[in-house]
Amino acid sequence: MIRISGATWREKRLIKRVEKATFKHFGQPNFFVIDMTIVDEETIRSLNASARGVDRVTDVLSFPCFDGLRLPVKEEEFSFDDYDGKRVLLGSIMICRKRAEEQAREYGHSFERELGFLSCHGFLHILGFDHIEPEDEKVMIAHQKAVMDAVNLHR
Repeated sequence: MIRISGATWREKRLIKRVEKATFKHFGQPNFFVIDMTIVDEETIRSLNASARGVDRVTDVLSFPCFDGLRLPVKEEEFSFDDYDGKRVLLGSIMICRKRAEEQAREYGHSFERELGFLSCHGFLHILGFDHIEPEDEKVMIAHQKAVMDAVNLHR
């Protein structure tokens, strides 16, 4: 389940499609909660500065609650403190609307495609993937491509 704020109804519907495709891609039952907020430039710049020490606007920030999830994961693998019997909070994602609009124009595709991609990218970070090392980046790119293909959001 994803809780989305700052998005239109149409954007929420798109993000939920990407969320569903992401979990299906990993064969992962979705007993999770993810908070996602679409924010302005100042908000994401401030969060980027405080969380990462980088004082500039970025497109997406992810704040996972867990390190090193091994998918698929089962409910019983979480502690009583993390699992309330229904859901596990995986983390939060912030997406900058203006940056997503700019990148869509820059890359020559729709805002919907960019929002879907940034959502997918955030979901993968929340699920423990990263792209710091070249090997990890290849893995993350392959997962992103599979999810984006599944929801028909191509460049």
